[in-house]
Amino acid sequence: MFIRNQFVQNKLVLHLMEKEEYELLTTSSNQEEYLLWKRNKRKTDIVRVSLKQYDWKKELEVSVQQVEKKVIQNIKLPLFQQNISFHHIFIAEYQPVDSWSDLKKRDVSTNKIDTSFVYMWSQHQDEEFARFFQKAQLTHALTFSIPDNLLELEYQTELLKHRIQQIHKTAEKEILAVFNRGKPFLSYILIAINIMMFLLLEYRGGSTNLDTLIQYGAKYNVGMIEGEWWRIITSMFLHIGILHLALNMLALYFIGTLVERIYGNIRFIIIYFFAGIAGGMASFALNPSIAAGASGALFGLFGALLFFGIKNPRIFFKTMGMNVIFIIILNIIFGVFVPQVDNGAHIGGLIGGFIASGIVMLPKSKVFMQQLIAIVIYVFYIFGLLAYGLTNDEVQYNETLQLQRIQQLLEAEQYNEVTKIVTETLPYAEQLEAELLFYKSFANIHLESFDQAKSDLKKVLDLKSDFEEAWYNLALLYQQEDEYDKAMDATEQLLDLDSENSSYQALYQELQRAEN
Repeated sequence: MFIRNQFVQNKLVLHLMEKEEYELLTTSSNQEEYLLWKRNKRKTDIVRVSLKQYDWKKELEVSVQQVEKKVIQNIKLPLFQQNISFHHIFIAEYQPVDSWSDLKKRDVSTNKIDTSFVYMWSQHQDEEFARFFQKAQLTHALTFSIPDNLLELEYQTELLKHRIQQIHKTAEKEILAVFNRGKPFLSYILIAINIMMFLLLEYRGGSTNLDTLIQYGAKYNVGMIEGEWWRIITSMFLHIGILHLALNMLALYFIGTLVERIYGNIRFIIIYFFAGIAGGMASFALNPSIAAGASGALFGLFGALLFFGIKNPRIFFKTMGMNVIFIIILNIIFGVFVPQVDNGAHIGGLIGGFIASGIVMLPKSKVFMQQLIAIVIYVFYIFGLLAYGLTNDEVQYNETLQLQRIQQLLEAEQYNEVTKIVTETLPYAEQLEAELLFYKSFANIHLESFDQAKSDLKKVLDLKSDFEEAWYNLALLYQQEDEYDKAMDATEQLLDLDSENSSYQALYQELQRAEN
């Protein structure tokens, strides 16, 4: 009797949804076939409960293969969880004419399917349900009795169908509610501010001009060590070039609005700034270069999505989980292989955003102790990055960074400070040792420490014999002290390097006259 099979089918489906936490994937228009799934730690179970009748084993096998192929093409699995177990349950009046026993556990050709089982239930074969419960590792027993009265049977079946649809609709409403907890107007305001700051940079000298970037608040380790910690905030609103701005604003438009819808406006802006601060601190600790951009804050928004995924894994992986994880991994790998990318800010912001999400928590979550712990972790995280950055001499005494600082100090005529910085930086110099020593000699000349200046210049020339400016200054120092032979030797070296230079020719002629 078909109505009896419908009752059994819906009884089983409802049991899986209510007791075993299965979700309804799809159902046929006449509800003769249900497809459910449940994600476990190691695999995903797909359960098909069908009323379809198959006369031959081949028909049954083709149906099984078609359903599995369609599911594999459309289902979104959690990362690193690629194994699927299929359970095809057919509630039928009779079994196929030929033997189908070899389908009970079917050999599968695709590597995504771990196992595939077929069960054929009829009124006098309850052992098939027992086999299914055992293979699917279900924990709650299913017991039921089929009403004898036909009207009662039809009524109970309709109640079961209604309950199944009710649970499914409630789950869909829950998902919709999660993504509508705030209207994302703050994301648009942030985009507008970033664009305005970019236009200001372009007007004032260019967004790729280092002096302009420093003037308007880019992350600049030297300035931060001297007390300009506000740069951590201001650098979040500056971008280096139109492509940098476009990519980040595109990400803010899609990811920012999504996070703002999930967490609400206030929580979103807290996460954004806390992540940006963490990214800036990580960049200070790990990257000596001048840096700017909203990337740290944006990666923090990815961290917020990961936190959401931990709290709501079912919704996360059903909607966006794989895409979020893939983008994060791709960006981190990209940052490892592309030197210009500030990977420290990215990872620092990602962690900061995750922790910040634990501070603000999801709406309607009241876990004050966990939030307090998250606050403590965030404080330790920020001050840990600060402490590491202040003691990371290889970053803070980076030769390129210090050369830029030295040039600024020379313009300000702070010569004692120049000699001090060069002395501190030299132990970490790898490629610019000659340039550092040259600037130190230049400062010593202005400090009238001429012997030290000559010593510095000799070291420069030992490292880089074609350093014309060093030969020229050394010749001038020898000339000043009436050491004309040495001055002439230095000038001859200059002429060997550039015989057409009029300044070198004039100095040579002047030394010749002095000797005569």
